Amino acid sequence: MGQKAPESDLCQALLDFVIEGKYPESEDVVASEFPSSAVRDELERISKSREQAETEICSLSQENASDVDGWIAQARQLHADIERSRVTAREIVAQHENTRPIQLQVEDATAKVELLKTEIAFNQALTETLEQVHKLSCRLDAGRTSLAEGDVIAAIESLEDTEKALGEVAFPKNSNVTAILYEGLNGLRRSIIEALRVRWDSLVQFDKKNHRLVITDQKDASLELTIIALSRVNMLDSINDSFQKDLLASIFNLILLPSLPGKSFAVSVQESGIFLESLSTAPIAEVLERVARVLGYLKQHLPTSISARLSEIVIPTISSQLISSWLSPSIPTDLDGLHDYEDTLERVLQFSKTIEKFGWNGQTELVSWVNQAPRLWLARRRVSSLDEVRKALADSKGTTRKVERVEKEKVSSENEALLEGGATDDWDASWENENEEATNDANAKHSAEDEEDVSAWGLDEDDGDTKVDEPIAGESPEDDEAEDAWGWGDDEEQELDKGESMQAPPTAASLKQVNGRSDKHAPAEREITLREYYTVTDIPDSILATVVRQITDSHNLSQEEFTTSRVASSAAGLLALPTLILAMFRATAPTFYTLKLNAGHMYLYNDSMFLAEQIRNIVEERKFNRLSSDVDGLEKFGKLSYSKEMQTQRTILIDLLDGAQGFGNCSQQPFLGECENAVSATVDRIRDVYKEWKSILSHSALLQSVGSLLSTVINKIIVDVEDLGDISEPESQRLVSFCNQVTTLEALFMPETSGDTEAVPMTAVYVRNWLKFQYLINILESSLADIKFLWLEGELRLEFSPEEVIDLIEALFAESEHRRRAIAEIRRS
Repeated sequence: MGQKAPESDLCQALLDFVIEGKYPESEDVVASEFPSSAVRDELERISKSREQAETEICSLSQENASDVDGWIAQARQLHADIERSRVTAREIVAQHENTRPIQLQVEDATAKVELLKTEIAFNQALTETLEQVHKLSCRLDAGRTSLAEGDVIAAIESLEDTEKALGEVAFPKNSNVTAILYEGLNGLRRSIIEALRVRWDSLVQFDKKNHRLVITDQKDASLELTIIALSRVNMLDSINDSFQKDLLASIFNLILLPSLPGKSFAVSVQESGIFLESLSTAPIAEVLERVARVLGYLKQHLPTSISARLSEIVIPTISSQLISSWLSPSIPTDLDGLHDYEDTLERVLQFSKTIEKFGWNGQTELVSWVNQAPRLWLARRRVSSLDEVRKALADSKGTTRKVERVEKEKVSSENEALLEGGATDDWDASWENENEEATNDANAKHSAEDEEDVSAWGLDEDDGDTKVDEPIAGESPEDDEAEDAWGWGDDEEQELDKGESMQAPPTAASLKQVNGRSDKHAPAEREITLREYYTVTDIPDSILATVVRQITDSHNLSQEEFTTSRVASSAAGLLALPTLILAMFRATAPTFYTLKLNAGHMYLYNDSMFLAEQIRNIVEERKFNRLSSDVDGLEKFGKLSYSKEMQTQRTILIDLLDGAQGFGNCSQQPFLGECENAVSATVDRIRDVYKEWKSILSHSALLQSVGSLLSTVINKIIVDVEDLGDISEPESQRLVSFCNQVTTLEALFMPETSGDTEAVPMTAVYVRNWLKFQYLINILESSLADIKFLWLEGELRLEFSPEEVIDLIEALFAESEHRRRAIAEIRRS
């Protein structure tokens, strides 16, 4: 703690703070307490300071006393001026109060003067308006008088003058006078229009009931002046349009008669008018002549202002109706009508020149039609040809006939045994036992789970992975059909040929492959002729006739007889029609065949192959190579139809056989009944298909088709049996009975033999997995020793793999030393 400050310092610090607001600088003064003893001294110091301040103020006031007196004097003078101004203001207000009555009198007098001026101006304007109304009314009356006297032109002039004057007069638009004047103006206009209509009808007389047109020209009311008057009142366009419509409806439509092709009303054109007579059949030349005579009459009797406008509506309408109702239907579809067609073209050109001489337009469509004659004729032929295809399909009665297929093949002396028998349709009937081993070798090359029988088709050398008779992945049958029909996706078809085998009737070359011999080691060959019959409908003949007609007509158009013909240049275009005709057949045939015929796809297959064969003969005989691709397209189309039918039947058979539910517990009810029903229904279905197809397909194709279906059934049975993990003896016996029931279908594969030759079933040839199926039956009813013998000493290994045999042994026989030893020997072998 610091030292205590003296009282004098404390008093002085407090005084400085009071007077100057100054804080003490000494810490001792700040930290010290102010003693009560110093209060008296501090008060004295403050009083002295106050007295000193008052003294200074007084001295300063005495020095400035003279200035303050001046200020006071000026303030008194200012106060006096304010009082004088206030008095003056009161006097001014008083004077103003005294002059107000006089000012009101002046304002009243001024208002009266203005009112008088307004009344005078109104009276003058009213007078001028009444004078103008009188003048306008006089003009309207003059127009009515002129119209009553028959001077329409003068009436129109009065109307125009009145309308112009009324537009210049500044009448109020909503006033009664204006409404009255406009009502009178419109009434005069209506009267003029009505008078012009009556005059026009008297000059141009249409008798719509009797189909007559009479045009007169009176001296006092000429047609020319009437047209001028109509134009001035803006009625000429409507009158002309009405005239052209009446002319078309009452005259030209009855001559051309679009609703009755080949029919036309006779026309009598006289000086007095145009008269339509009786309805009759007329050639195109006569119709053109009738139209030309009517147009000539109109040209002669109608003023230019009316006749020149005929080219706007009438002439183009006539041209369109001539083309649509007469000229286009007259285009011939055969060469016999070309001379008449050429004559029609010349007459159309003459008709166009007649219109041109009249100074009219609108006939360019006719000239263009003549210039496009080659293209139009070819288009008509194309439409007619495609329509013939449609009619051939739609009008077909479903009649069928047998046709012969002849095939020449080179076969070896050994394979010739398969074809001997001499008959025309039993070339695939016989089969020697010495070839059974070779047949087994060929059948063993294929897996029952993954492939269909294509060995007899001559196509089994392809390396494709696609299954036979199945659509290409990602495409529906309808897509395939449409693309094959119109030729789309040709690139894809080339790939399909490499990767997918389409089914076709067997050939001698395919039989050689079935026999297990290749060309490399074949004995000496000789050419033989193979014949068989199959059924086709009446449709291919109609399609073929249409195709041949295009080729024949194309050749005839190149002859000297048609060198001057306008359509001779279309000869090359005709050669493109056969492709369109065949494409039309492929596009529309599936619908008609499936609706009209049972097994329509098979008929379509036969018809397509027969039609392809006939087209191929045309290509070879006439060197017409451009149809080669169409022949291939027809064959692919036919095979696709065949493939679809086969796929449908396979699906049905698989669905029927699925009722057995894999033959599990097939010796116990209710599974036994389901298995019996499934197998019986499947066998009956194959017999029904055989019966239905027997009258359609050739014998070889029938056996091939039914064999493929039976192969599908057998394959599923084999797979289902192999999938059984445990087969009891009762189940084994039932499975054998089911298999034997399927084996009864072997009777379907008896060859067509002649004489007393003993028939040998061809089942092993046409059912690829038939031998495997027979071995399966043996396995199911044999002992373990017999199965081992068949494997080691027999030919069981040619049909089954070791794993398949082992699985069947394990399912049939209980675990034992004999079973283990037999399985071990099978694996070692």
